[in-house]
Amino acid sequence: MEKPDLLILGLDRQALEIGLAIATLGGKVVVARTEETAVTQAIRDGEMLARLVSAGDPVAFEARRLATLEDIRRQRSTERLRAARIEVAIGTARFLDRRRVMIDEATFEPRRVLLASGRQATLPLEALRALFEHGEAPRRLILRGASAEALDLAGLLMRLGAQVTLVSESPVALDFDPDGVRLLLDRLERQGLARLSAMPPAGPADLPVWEIGSPLPALDRFELDKADIRLRDGRLVLRNGFETTNSRVLALGRAAEPDQPADASAVAHLIGRMFFRRSGKFGPQPRLRLLGGEGGLAETGLTEREVLDRGTVQIARAAFADADPSDLSGGFVKLLGDRKGRLLGASLYGPGSAERLPILALALGQGLTLTEIARLPFPAGSASDGIRLAAASPARGLLRSPGIQRAFRLFRFFG
Repeated sequence: MEKPDLLILGLDRQALEIGLAIATLGGKVVVARTEETAVTQAIRDGEMLARLVSAGDPVAFEARRLATLEDIRRQRSTERLRAARIEVAIGTARFLDRRRVMIDEATFEPRRVLLASGRQATLPLEALRALFEHGEAPRRLILRGASAEALDLAGLLMRLGAQVTLVSESPVALDFDPDGVRLLLDRLERQGLARLSAMPPAGPADLPVWEIGSPLPALDRFELDKADIRLRDGRLVLRNGFETTNSRVLALGRAAEPDQPADASAVAHLIGRMFFRRSGKFGPQPRLRLLGGEGGLAETGLTEREVLDRGTVQIARAAFADADPSDLSGGFVKLLGDRKGRLLGASLYGPGSAERLPILALALGQGLTLTEIARLPFPAGSASDGIRLAAASPARGLLRSPGIQRAFRLFRFFG
């Protein structure tokens, strides 16, 4: 029976980074994988869509697609792992009890197990493989779903020349800022997106329908109940974001949070927690949420709906055109603050949004106020000027208050 320090079940990018770090320290690491390739897991996880969603035309898509495929194959290849002294076991893994895992006929008793198998495909996997692995986009199709992933895929397929009909029985991308989603939908409709609130009558037999399902982790094959690992509604029951109900088993990436991209900042924390007895909760950095690719909607922190549920808040807005009247992009900035002006969340829509948002994510993590954000040294551009205007708007609003105006008149009277 083999007793490695770490057994990784899957080919998640951050999990392999942890494995490489432990192998560098001299630990014994085993990666258990099925015949499924790293590219297929990246497609299933939504990683390929996230990395290619901003492609602006078929030529750019093809160049980026080939480069992305090469990067994934090289970085997560069996040859690279074995060169780093990581053992690769190909076969079906399943738990025998709380400590032991069987991979085909071999039995392992690792010190720690890392579930990194990703999520189940939310769209037809073969159709996605044709698109991302072979570059074959459909000419016409129906996308049925209301998730942010549906909107991203619709925009990408349209830029590749497909005629897309989006069928959504509920509001689209409900977890994003409603003003930004509305502007993004308006833009896509002007470019030819057809929207329906219900499935149309039967159309041509060759018109494919891609149903977008709910994201769930890909855990069915592991027989988790034998390891006392509990699930709730198909998802892992986790403590501190990563720890399962079996203290030897942790989860990372889409296996832990199927509707969120992997948090790269968790790698060092997990290494410390698994092998150096580091205690304490993991404090993740504010995550960036992107919708629509470059020039689309970028957000961090709480949403407007979540902020309003807290009670008294400040909502500061500014349009890119307020700073530059020649900007016709329709871009805007929305900053959400608490009663003391501390930033709780931010939304940007328009050119440069994705590039400017990390500064706001850092400000959010540092607990800066809107007044302090207005003084940050942003690079030039409409998005930056819009952020400054929005951050300064609460202070400008004070100048219009009756109390401040009376005090100003009083000071004028006394010279």
